[in-house]
Amino acid sequence: MMIKKIGISVASLAILTSVSVFDAYGAGSKRMIEVSEQSANVVVNGQRVEGESFLYNGVTYVPARAIGEALGQEVDWDNNTQSVFVGAKINDQQGYRGTKTPYSFKETSYTKAPIGYEPIFINYIGRHGSRHLSSSKYDKTLFELLDIAEKDGQITNLGKELKKEIGNLMKVEKDHYGLLSTTGGEELKGIGARVGQNFKELFTSDKKVIAQATFKDRTPQSRDQFIDGLKESLGDNKVDILASAFEEGKDPYLRPYDLATKYNEYAEDGDWVKLYEDYVTQNTGTRYAKEVLLQFFSEGFYQRLNAGEFELKDEKGKVKLSNPTEAASNLYELYIISSNIKGEGDFEFGRYFTASQLKWYESIDNINDFYEKGPSLTSTDLPQNIIAPLVKELIVSTDQSIQQKDTAGIFRFAHAETIIPLSSFLDIAGANVSIDKPQDVTQNWNGSVISPMGANIQWILYSNGKDVLVKMLRNEEEIAFPIETTTYPYYKWEDVKTYYQNKLQKVGVSLDSSLEDNIELLQKNF
Repeated sequence: MMIKKIGISVASLAILTSVSVFDAYGAGSKRMIEVSEQSANVVVNGQRVEGESFLYNGVTYVPARAIGEALGQEVDWDNNTQSVFVGAKINDQQGYRGTKTPYSFKETSYTKAPIGYEPIFINYIGRHGSRHLSSSKYDKTLFELLDIAEKDGQITNLGKELKKEIGNLMKVEKDHYGLLSTTGGEELKGIGARVGQNFKELFTSDKKVIAQATFKDRTPQSRDQFIDGLKESLGDNKVDILASAFEEGKDPYLRPYDLATKYNEYAEDGDWVKLYEDYVTQNTGTRYAKEVLLQFFSEGFYQRLNAGEFELKDEKGKVKLSNPTEAASNLYELYIISSNIKGEGDFEFGRYFTASQLKWYESIDNINDFYEKGPSLTSTDLPQNIIAPLVKELIVSTDQSIQQKDTAGIFRFAHAETIIPLSSFLDIAGANVSIDKPQDVTQNWNGSVISPMGANIQWILYSNGKDVLVKMLRNEEEIAFPIETTTYPYYKWEDVKTYYQNKLQKVGVSLDSSLEDNIELLQKNF
């Protein structure tokens, strides 16, 4: 075996790879290394690939660029991240974001209403658009953990890169936590514009538009972006828009979870919590957490984290990172929010995960949302029942608009904690089935479909001057009510009203109840 010395830059070494690994990370610029010639035949789809190979530190290196190009994939070296990419550059394009998935509109054709029917009213419930991190917690605690590791000399080069990337994220997030992002504004403006385009004849000077939001800044921002899009699409059509926001602690419709005493106890320590925690800490979860974290820390530092040495807190003083599971999950949270803030910065947290790992962490997020906010366990309907006052308000406001004929639409802007239980209470297919085994949740419930950023449910009312029909859109696509009709997707309004009124009666919510009644009901019964 012949031994020779070669001068090789880190970039050049990275464009070579061992036979089993396609990414390589390193530090420094150029140095002399001693390698041994090593003959290795590389065959791709029956075709031998030309390229020099060599043996270094017991590892055989073969030409990644030649292999990638033989597979029809682009091969690229990123000097900033010290990485060689074959094919797709980063996992940020692969999804697996659950309810943090940005809103995606696909052109669709709508079923024409039966002859003689025209739109008369829209009742809309929507989630705010894509946003910044809700608060300083995932970024803050991870940065602090990396900082400790660096000071202790137990951080890797990749860990230093991650620390720098989180630091850059924190600069972007400063003064923007909880707010709508540029992407979110575009999402809501687009939805508003399409409502105006599709129902332009509905928005006339003799009809008002009511637009409501919660007290959280990102929902009034979403409301205003929606209104801007609506106005632009209407052109010369002038419409009276009444915009408002509920006071904190006095909103039984869009934020019932702030008021529901029993529900908050359930969310904090219900039967689902231990079930969830046991599932998260099973072998797959602990293995993935270790694989992710050992990219950034030494084995010794990982063991310190695993032993419970650290308790890192968010800006409010609540512990958000005390073990490997939480550390890896916090990094996943940075990954999923990165797609919401593309207009503010291009962060590549997806590169620290494999696709399998991302899929796992998305499933964990889905399971959490399912049990805490959705159909949950077969033993309880509490998470969905707290939304009953909002369903009552939907029915009452729709009836009033039909009778008074003075309102073109009511548009309400809220949160995932509103859309998820609403979808369940309305018995929307795929959103309403309780499941007791966590491993079965992701096969039946998809948070990215039920409540992505900007998610919305619309009831569009139609009349022929005598009878009234309604159809339901979810994320601007026609979907079914849980009752029969001979004119899908159009249903008799009275049939829909009767179905949900019966559900409301079973949980003790009356159609003639007031806002104050509903606040008291949530506090005492839910």
